[in-house]
Amino acid sequence: MKEMPKPLDGRFTPAVLTYAGVLIALNIVLSKFVSIPIGPTLRLSVSQVPLILAGIWLGPVVGGLCGLAGDLIGCLLSGYAPNPFITATAVIMGVVPALFTPFIRGSAAGNGARERLLRIGRIMLVLALCMLIGSQGSTTLGLSLLYGSPFKALWLSRLPQSVLLLVVNSILVELLLSRIRLPGRR
Repeated sequence: MKEMPKPLDGRFTPAVLTYAGVLIALNIVLSKFVSIPIGPTLRLSVSQVPLILAGIWLGPVVGGLCGLAGDLIGCLLSGYAPNPFITATAVIMGVVPALFTPFIRGSAAGNGARERLLRIGRIMLVLALCMLIGSQGSTTLGLSLLYGSPFKALWLSRLPQSVLLLVVNSILVELLLSRIRLPGRR
């Protein structure tokens, strides 16, 4: 199989489109069919992991497009109208980790316990930024406007969910990054 191009070269080769399609499908399945709803404004789901990986593996443009496509197709399948604030969060989750890929990978390229803990810590920092801007910011604003709930109360009620998902998503992303190698990637 041919090697994939570098993520920032702007080419949408069949290989890049194939990987993107699989990651979009994973995002949709995890968000719509393998999630735990807790009321109208809370849902436990690891559906952002494929978007984060799309950004890291395929670059910020493809990662953002995966988030956009996954959210819009998921809305279509669920019968929801797209909420631009929630869609923005999906795009953020594909773009921001891609911008911090060198930081996430760091200088500790080994798979020892110390290197893995450092990598999880770096991933956690990047995802904390994403969740602060996306889940706690943009999504909470979108839900606040949709349901007419006070932003501050909604923000506080969603905080434990975000902290839990921050830890779980960081561990899953590190686990998958250390175990899966795409052709042409380090």
